[in-house]
Amino acid sequence: MKKYIFIFLIQLFYFNQANAIPVGFDATVGTWAVSATDDSGLNWDGSTLTFESQTADGNNFLLEGHFNWIGSNGAFGRENFTGTLFFDNTIELSGFELVPPTSGIAVYDYFALLADNGTEIINGSWDGPILSDDWSATLQITSVPVPAAVWLFGSGLIGLVGMRKKSKVPTFSA
Repeated sequence: MKKYIFIFLIQLFYFNQANAIPVGFDATVGTWAVSATDDSGLNWDGSTLTFESQTADGNNFLLEGHFNWIGSNGAFGRENFTGTLFFDNTIELSGFELVPPTSGIAVYDYFALLADNGTEIINGSWDGPILSDDWSATLQITSVPVPAAVWLFGSGLIGLVGMRKKSKVPTFSA
């Protein structure tokens, strides 16, 4: 029984680590801080990228989400997109809708590479009707507490082990 408790504890701590790797990549776990400058020199740092869904499609992932753009000139807005994270870690996103209110932004196509650490989007570029240039993003993960159910399950399992040992106490008869 000690073996099973040990295995349970190993799984609990191993699978609860926040290290993101492309094999187990989940883009929806946090917000991505965007760093970008367009070819007119406008700075878009402070903008964010959020993946709202990630669906397996063979070796690839279909993505949906939005950019919240904040430009250094006062431009702002939300751009919804769909896209694909390919098995070779390349990302292609296509903006399809601006959500009002917006000012000074347009719909674009985005291309980038997911870094091996799974927490950075690098070598990004965009192409659209007005501007183009480079961008990158870094995943900002907030720590997620272990669900109470896991702790209750663990304490219940330990209690069962204790009860089993108690029931195996030899009885002496005279």
